[in-house]
Amino acid sequence: MLCITMKRGEYFTVGGDTVILFDQLSGERAHLTIHAPREVAIVRGEVLERQGGQRPACLSNLPPRKKPRYRSAVAFLWNEGRERAVGTLEKLAAQLEAGGAAEEAGLLREQLRQLVPSPWEEELSAKVISSGSQPAEI
Repeated sequence: MLCITMKRGEYFTVGGDTVILFDQLSGERAHLTIHAPREVAIVRGEVLERQGGQRPACLSNLPPRKKPRYRSAVAFLWNEGRERAVGTLEKLAAQLEAGGAAEEAGLLREQLRQLVPSPWEEELSAKVISSGSQPAEI
């Protein structure tokens, strides 16, 4: 079995007339664009199995992938864009407070505390990056 690692915008061909393009990654979902002749049947595995079809023999030894139960297992990578967004939200909270909306400002700050990585998460991200792993972006 061939296993291919791809970046967004990369593609591969099958049989010269079928092209599979890696379009984007959104959370845990990969978006593929497939150009194939109309005669080529393209059926999702889950649909095939729901309709009584058998899992392909090359996949029969592989257990079905399970979705992770908790997102906390994924490293959260901090970057400049996120830093700017947090700064903007903090300014907004200060403006709300100055405008007499202290309760709303408090709610906004509480939500920011939930989103902004704590020091141990930053340390984890640094370890993951130095080990060469590729954590998913949230």
